[in-house]
Amino acid sequence: MKKIVIFGTGAAGRAIYRAIKDDFNVVAFIDNSTAKQGSKFDGVDICSVENLVNLDYDSVYLGGIWADEMEAQLLNLIDKSKIKVLDEKDISFSTPSRQVATDEIMRVLDGYFKEIKMDYFLCNSALISLLRGDSLSVVSDVDLYVMNYADLEYLARELPHFLGSEYKLNLHYVKGDAAVKTDGQIKRICITNNLSESIVIDIGLFDEYENFMVCDYDDGRFFYFPKEIFEGGFTRLEYMGFELNVLKHYNEYLEFMYGKNYLEIPKRFSSSDYLNLKTKDELEALIARQ
Repeated sequence: MKKIVIFGTGAAGRAIYRAIKDDFNVVAFIDNSTAKQGSKFDGVDICSVENLVNLDYDSVYLGGIWADEMEAQLLNLIDKSKIKVLDEKDISFSTPSRQVATDEIMRVLDGYFKEIKMDYFLCNSALISLLRGDSLSVVSDVDLYVMNYADLEYLARELPHFLGSEYKLNLHYVKGDAAVKTDGQIKRICITNNLSESIVIDIGLFDEYENFMVCDYDDGRFFYFPKEIFEGGFTRLEYMGFELNVLKHYNEYLEFMYGKNYLEIPKRFSSSDYLNLKTKDELEALIARQ
């Protein structure tokens, strides 16, 4: 049986594992997280990427949004012929339990936002999944955004009491140079649960920056959108017997981010395929040209 190493133990790595474990011998995971190295997932060892040279394997499988970066890292260690990058259609983040849990938390969160009269909107790959008629559990994480920093602080303070011990909140903070946010401010709230295939709900913030609305990406770049896309306010779309908030101009939002064919499932999609990611300098140069 072919011996496989899987790069990553996040949602994509676990999805690859589910897809191939019955047909191949998964001998190890490799991961850049030092917190995970030396532990196991489903009885399979998790090693450092550098330890790959000491493993007996035939191929390294990888996929997901960071696939390009992972492949570039591996090319410094092994021959390209040993690297297998899986297509989007080969990776499913959904499991029956994850689908039930995702739908339930989205129903609960929408009810909570209505109760406290706070605006939010569903977006990005989760919104595309809704428009395709898929469960939100088919994506690695569900992105929600609020429009005021005070709302993000309120949610960070109050959601743990509302959701209870079944859910865990991780706060991500602004570090270093940022276009708008102040160092040390909350930039994202990540909600997970206790399932082995846990849900991931990310609640982020859009800021006004000159003629754009921006939010920061984890690699030091920023998503930017013309303000006009946000000026129509919000509407509601049906999902699994209830409704969720989306931008009224959600088509324009998705087209600006992914292109006109955003409903089509790409063969591969990586962080380099976003159309509207800019560094701070690129963003300021764009503003200066207006």
